[in-house]
Amino acid sequence: MHSDPVAALPLTPVTTAGVVDEVHQVLLDMLVVGSLEPDSNLSIDGLARSLDVSPTPVREALARLEHTGLVVRAPRRGYRVAPRMSSEQMAELLEARQVLESGAIRRAVERDGEALTKALEKALEEHQEASSKLKATSGAGPENLRPVYEYFQKDWAFHQVILDHCGNRYINRAVNSLSFSVHRMRQSVTNHTTDAQTATEEHRRILEMVKAGDAEGAEQAMAQHLAQVAERTLG
Repeated sequence: MHSDPVAALPLTPVTTAGVVDEVHQVLLDMLVVGSLEPDSNLSIDGLARSLDVSPTPVREALARLEHTGLVVRAPRRGYRVAPRMSSEQMAELLEARQVLESGAIRRAVERDGEALTKALEKALEEHQEASSKLKATSGAGPENLRPVYEYFQKDWAFHQVILDHCGNRYINRAVNSLSFSVHRMRQSVTNHTTDAQTATEEHRRILEMVKAGDAEGAEQAMAQHLAQVAERTLG
């Protein structure tokens, strides 16, 4: 039987202004970094006590989170963290990203490779900084959630730069609709190893192709990166 995951976390009581938004963000942070066990119970009263708020904003925040797929609600069971994704679901998710993002980077290089290069250089630098902070983090305690969360943010931000330069709002929107599934996939990986160094190296290879103005090479580098993510994830 799992102990209360919220009780172990250093939560700061939220203020009354924008309380639902703040509760939503706190819970989203916890879900994104996987600090809540998949398929574990989310007690509204327990969360309210931990955050020093009434149950109402917690209930509203959980209702919002249900739409992300990170939280599920079942009759007579209340809210729970979403269960782990199956290997088949994770494979399909990564295949969808390969199709969409490989096409997106080719379009982005062909549209404005120079602007894309500058933006990706900055994104890669920030990703590497987050990777270094994550590497310096010792242990897996709740006090180390922030470096993990920041690393995931910067990893996604690199990909977001490409989407923002691809010139197709629907590709951008389609990939972003998968972002919460990506977070859920991370929760589903049971070995909890980080691919930070490998991922930043793969991002650097993508940037090199973009710098060279090689749209086909960038497309192949992105496809290879996501294929390797799939290999690391699925074993």
